[in-house]
Amino acid sequence: MLLALFGFAMPLTAAPQEVAVDDQPVLEGEMDADEVAELEAAEGWTIGGYAGVDFRSKYVTYGLVDNPHAIIVPCVELSLVNDEYFTLSVGVESIFDTTNYGAKDGYYNDRRWKYMELDPYVTLSRAWDTEDYLGGTLNTSVNYCYEYHSRASHKPAQEFSYADAQWHTFEIGLEDELLNPTFTLEYQLTDQGEWEGKGGIYATFSLSHEFDIGAPMGLEEGTLCLTPTAGIGMANKDRNYSDFELNDKFMFRDAFARLELSYTPVEGLSIAPYIACHQQIDSKAREATDDDQFVAYAGLGISYEF
Repeated sequence: MLLALFGFAMPLTAAPQEVAVDDQPVLEGEMDADEVAELEAAEGWTIGGYAGVDFRSKYVTYGLVDNPHAIIVPCVELSLVNDEYFTLSVGVESIFDTTNYGAKDGYYNDRRWKYMELDPYVTLSRAWDTEDYLGGTLNTSVNYCYEYHSRASHKPAQEFSYADAQWHTFEIGLEDELLNPTFTLEYQLTDQGEWEGKGGIYATFSLSHEFDIGAPMGLEEGTLCLTPTAGIGMANKDRNYSDFELNDKFMFRDAFARLELSYTPVEGLSIAPYIACHQQIDSKAREATDDDQFVAYAGLGISYEF
């Protein structure tokens, strides 16, 4: 019954169906396995995946130092892909401390070499063919994330230290331009214990460009690329109150820059060292962050995508 309702019922015998491969009409029975796979990939859904780990010298969010010591951030993701419609991705990211910062100076217990945060998420994205209108591909995505903190990290004296939170993130960016513009907005859906933060918005606007520096060396296109990025971060009153206990105004809060060198020795594998920095540009943000109004850090990302 279900097969019939959804159009999957088939006669016991069926004549070969005429389809098109490379714009040429052929019968299914005349296609070899590679041609069938090509047809299915072009017209149907495919499964993709990603696994990576990021080693960072500091834990920085919104341009602010959450942990001045090194962290490790692994991530895995599976995607259902159809270029004609959209990509649905489900993944989880985690954060591991490498020192006892949480117990010594932070707001949680010692989580050295244990995860202090677990972030499952789901993302819906699509690449729009806007070459004729905008000169490049327009990428859009919407993301939901649940930020879970291990109860083992709870400090009794600080009730907020283990509070979970939920987020929405929206992103739009234009590829294939001299300076690829990207706008990202993160919206906090729930309060995070005593930190509150519900309704908080932090957004960034950035420009970047990928230089293929491997081509002049005789490497294949895209093997060795250098990507500089520069941008500005902004926050509304609720975000500023959660971060600084300052909620009197919207802020253009920080300027940031990043330089990444990515090496792809084989298809799907990427090794990418980078350096980055943030500078608080609003006067009240500089006053609130004091010695940390400028922060620089480095990292190394290793990932495989299929």
